[in-house]
Amino acid sequence: MRASIMMSWLLAAGVMALVGCTATAPQNLVQSALADTHLGWQPAPEHQLAFSLATATGIARVTLRPLPQDLQTLTLDLPGMQKVEGVQWVGENGKSAMLYSGVDGNDGVRLERQHHGFRLEISGAALDRVRGGGVLTVIDYYRG
Repeated sequence: MRASIMMSWLLAAGVMALVGCTATAPQNLVQSALADTHLGWQPAPEHQLAFSLATATGIARVTLRPLPQDLQTLTLDLPGMQKVEGVQWVGENGKSAMLYSGVDGNDGVRLERQHHGFRLEISGAALDRVRGGGVLTVIDYYRG
């Protein structure tokens, strides 16, 4: 009985993790690019991708594979970050952009303080810029 309840819970959790993208599982779209960057997948509405990004050094780097065309919002929870100084994207074609520079974000980039860190939302024109894939780097204040 207990094993069947646990198996049902695990199956339900697996289904909830895939809600964000209908065509491709989220795990196939984003991966850690630094050894100390840890990804945690979160349930998200359809056409959205949400995950949390935790790091020990204050620099979190993730590799984005090409994102589905119907994806409308990319949400990153950044637990433990205290003062995000920048969010940079470097595409596989060599193009780069500073999406957030400590004060203002590009059109479609929203950074809001949460209880234990920050939440970064990328949508609209900014999402179109990163949609082709590349490396997204989030830099917290200098901890040295």
